[in-house]
Amino acid sequence: MTRTLPRLFGLLLLGVLSSLLLLCSCEATRTREASNPAHEAQRVSDAAGAALSGAASSHQIMRLDSKGGVKYKLAQSVMAAALIRQFHDGTVIDRIMVRKAPGSDAARPVYYLIGMGHNNGSYRAVALPLHGTDDSTFYLTPSASRYVISGIGCPSCYFDFEDGHIIGTTCDDNSGGSSCTLKVLPENEVFATTRPDPAIKPGAAK
Repeated sequence: MTRTLPRLFGLLLLGVLSSLLLLCSCEATRTREASNPAHEAQRVSDAAGAALSGAASSHQIMRLDSKGGVKYKLAQSVMAAALIRQFHDGTVIDRIMVRKAPGSDAARPVYYLIGMGHNNGSYRAVALPLHGTDDSTFYLTPSASRYVISGIGCPSCYFDFEDGHIIGTTCDDNSGGSSCTLKVLPENEVFATTRPDPAIKPGAAK
């Protein structure tokens, strides 16, 4: 009996340590956006009830039908090409979706335009909050923030939501050495009109 008790205690201690290590390895794949007053202020302007600033430069992305279904106002190929121009770093966007943010206010739900793709084999994604109006039409405004995910060794990254806002990202690969990082960038030029280079004169060869 005296020999059995130390063994049982040792096995119990080993089990506790193993559980702690497993928790640490899981949490290592999840990154949370650092607290930033500027980002908090941007969330207010991104909220569904915020004023529709830059209305002349805003673009209709989608509309909800009577059953709550998403009806796109722009072809997905057009939106993908616009997001590729926004990245302007070789990123290819090959999947577009609109997602209702979990935890957002039921009366004024927050929807995000999300583009997913890759850059030189690495996972990339961007999410932009949409502005909803009383007729259930949702616009992308120039003042909307860009939530950009970059993956390293991770086949897929996911946006983490809390109360209708993106707060971080999670990598679906727990093997170690894989990571996803989230950057929050103010405003966007997704549908900005391309301006001619002032150094190039009209009619000159490029």
